[in-house]
Amino acid sequence: MEALGSGSGRLQPHIGNTLPTTPENVLSVTFAFTCTGKGKVALAFTLNGRDVAAKSPTSTCDGSIFQQSIEVSKPGLISFEGEVTGSDRGSFAYSFYTEKKQLP
Repeated sequence: MEALGSGSGRLQPHIGNTLPTTPENVLSVTFAFTCTGKGKVALAFTLNGRDVAAKSPTSTCDGSIFQQSIEVSKPGLISFEGEVTGSDRGSFAYSFYTEKKQLP
């Protein structure tokens, strides 16, 4: 797996980021997210400005890892946004990875 972008920080009421354009040969991307502090984060995704259904829209901040696969039909922008509820006295980390690549 090749990392395409990542970040981390302290939990805030609103978190998110946009991944620069995916490479041409990438067919799908995995988003991995974890947080601490016992709150919850409601996650939402967009691909080229269109909503992508989340497999589980809420991640509990207990150190477990949430993963979401996003199919990419053509290069574009992938964004995530998170709304924190409950305690925000924790931290978060995320990364986007290539999952599937088109073979030459």
